Amino acid sequence: MAKIIVAAPPFPGDFSPLLQIARGLAARGHQVTMLAWSSSRAAVEEAGLAFAAPAGAADYSLQEEVTLNAVQPPGPPQLNFGFSHSFIDPMPGLHATLQELLRRDPDQYLVSNIIVTAAWPVRQGAPGRRPLRWVGVSAAPVLLDSDDTTFFGPVPVRPGEDQKAANRAANAQFRALLKPSDDRADEVLAELGGAPLTSPFIDALYTMADATAVLTVPGLEFGRDDAPDSLHLVGILPGPRTVGWQPPAWWAELDGSRPVVVVTQGTLANRDLSALIEPTLRGLADRDVTVVAALGRDAGPLSVPVPSNARVGEFIPFEALLPKADAFITNGGFGGTQQALAAGVPVIAAGLTEDKPAVAARVAHRGVGIDLQTATPTPEEVADATDAILKDTAMRDRARELAQEYAAHDPLSEIERLLLG
Repeated sequence: MAKIIVAAPPFPGDFSPLLQIARGLAARGHQVTMLAWSSSRAAVEEAGLAFAAPAGAADYSLQEEVTLNAVQPPGPPQLNFGFSHSFIDPMPGLHATLQELLRRDPDQYLVSNIIVTAAWPVRQGAPGRRPLRWVGVSAAPVLLDSDDTTFFGPVPVRPGEDQKAANRAANAQFRALLKPSDDRADEVLAELGGAPLTSPFIDALYTMADATAVLTVPGLEFGRDDAPDSLHLVGILPGPRTVGWQPPAWWAELDGSRPVVVVTQGTLANRDLSALIEPTLRGLADRDVTVVAALGRDAGPLSVPVPSNARVGEFIPFEALLPKADAFITNGGFGGTQQALAAGVPVIAAGLTEDKPAVAARVAHRGVGIDLQTATPTPEEVADATDAILKDTAMRDRARELAQEYAAHDPLSEIERLLLG
């Protein structure tokens, strides 16, 4: 049995996988303490885990953070504000809490989401204790610098042009836009007695830990021959099991007699259903398909009539729904997209915020779906993409091949091995 600290930020898409990892490690007999924001206390304690919150101002309100970030100018200013305010500024409180946990018992390991900077100061030479070993976990597409690609894929080049040089130039331009985050990280590290970073802040997210496990598979990521040996693509965790869910009365209609098209806007970006849910309902109203709109919220905001070939569910567990699907239309959330691909379902992605364009670019690059390159497609664009996916047997075959790659991974075991050897 090992004693393990699992550190997770409050953002649902980042917190949930770390909670699942913590529960899995505890179920394997390890003693787990979870370092998480106070907003997550109930979920952690309900899982039967010990809880610790960041000290002081680091324990910020998630809703306040989201609100503050939303009012920033889009593009680099918003990115730098988010990185600095949400990831870097909490470093002193996170560092203090981790040090207190290690003071009480230095014989502990650390698993942390890569955006939790609790262990950065000591790694950069600040006074304090180190965990026995530290594994970072990422629930987002890889943003690590590479000569082989950018975050959004290899840069398009003309015949004879140097692909690696084009990628390097694009990456350098992107890094320059994020220099305020690099400077802020160095300021906070200096205040804590640590040395400045030797790489951009974004790269340090992936290289600071002893090993970094990314919750994806090579078959979806862009190739990186220059990735460090410490970077591991370990597959995805199984979706959370929904207890007590009962299938709706129309469930028997998903019997395979006609294609099933699932559409979702995820769990956070679902306030305005006119972005994707409603164009899908309108665009596919005359198609010989069954559309299932998984809202992730109540159905009150729908402003269009529900067509006769559509069914709307507020909360439908994907582990039950995706095996019945023939196409998955999404705003590009990384978790939902990968769940669909792990079920062998090709994807239509429509998203332009956070990492969603990068997710959509991976879907298109790997030939497992279509990138609509917009967050607000027209009904016609949705219908055309759906027709294309349902007719394209090669795309469906590639999605099924990728599903086999997902099935070959056991991410919890791989993370445990990276941590404990």
